[in-house]
Amino acid sequence: MEGNVAMNHSWSKTSRYFLLSLTLISVIWFVAAARDLIGPLVISALLAYVLNPAIVLFTEKAKFPRKWVVLVVYLASLAILVTLAVIFAPIIPDQITNLVQELQRIIIQLEEPLAQPVQFLGFQISLDSLLADPAVLSADFVRPDVILGVVQTASENLAWILVILVTTYFILQDWPLLREWLLDLSPAFCADDIRRLYGEVSNVWQKYLLGQLRLMIIVGVVTGLGAAAVGLPGAAAFGLLAGLLDVILTVGPTVAMGIAALVAFFAGSLFLPISNGWFTLVVIALFLLIKLMEDVWLRPRVMGSTLKMHPAVVFIAIMGSLALAGILVALIIIPVVGSVSIIGRYVYCRILEIDPWLEEPANALGEEKTAADATSAAVYGLESSD
Repeated sequence: MEGNVAMNHSWSKTSRYFLLSLTLISVIWFVAAARDLIGPLVISALLAYVLNPAIVLFTEKAKFPRKWVVLVVYLASLAILVTLAVIFAPIIPDQITNLVQELQRIIIQLEEPLAQPVQFLGFQISLDSLLADPAVLSADFVRPDVILGVVQTASENLAWILVILVTTYFILQDWPLLREWLLDLSPAFCADDIRRLYGEVSNVWQKYLLGQLRLMIIVGVVTGLGAAAVGLPGAAAFGLLAGLLDVILTVGPTVAMGIAALVAFFAGSLFLPISNGWFTLVVIALFLLIKLMEDVWLRPRVMGSTLKMHPAVVFIAIMGSLALAGILVALIIIPVVGSVSIIGRYVYCRILEIDPWLEEPANALGEEKTAADATSAAVYGLESSD
């Protein structure tokens, strides 16, 4: 009788499919409505993932409570941001005025050389049309609508920064509990598989961060040596800057190149007997060459060898993401592709009733798990799936 009552209260197949469809539609609607929030959440997750090894190190090796370590890191970050705001906020208006005046001066200096036509392959190319009226150009920087747009954008960015900081704090603070809560949501019949998939996917992201660190070091060293070879003042500092900013695809190298070009234009070379203008072009060409080498050859090779992907897959994924979805997607597309391949292989094996864990032990990329993988897993606070 009790069994019949239970059966009578079970949902029909139509009801279950209807509820599943309604749930999927709700999830899609929510993601579309909250698409502006996805970027900050992804950044928060990446920041928490990068900072988590230091948190684990202090909590496990130094025996400090995790909540206090996270609180100290969070407060220190806020203190740095507030200090920078207090230092730079009062001088921003003066710096903007100086920048406009400096742009006017640079344009006036360029008027005379640009007035002379350039001989190239027997053709005369006039460059004076490329230069706008200095007064008109400077006025474009100080229009009320431009200033209002800058203030509005800055306010929105500050709000998103606050969201990122708070979200990162909560992820770092409660990640072990959040991770277990999410894993416990999986059905009992596949709970062990979900935990193993989580470990393999996490291993992919750890290897991606390792590959990114290798890229930053290589780009920093090559940039520093190249800058020193052409006599750019502060070559070591520019190498460090280029390495740190390399993690921000396209934007980071462009910022480093812009700063280097300004230094080259005003300071000149330490030993090359050329004018500051030509030296600026040399520095820009150097940074562009390094960026081209990294995008076409170095990044695909390093990421491909680290994640066991073909370099062409890495190159197409990054370039396609930059063109279609922007920098944020391009930053995470490689580990996402690796993660999707792992999950896809698991689903494929389950559909064909093949044991997905035939190769024991295996990591996210199908290779044997090494002691380094076990160490990195411990650093990130991962638990064994056994």
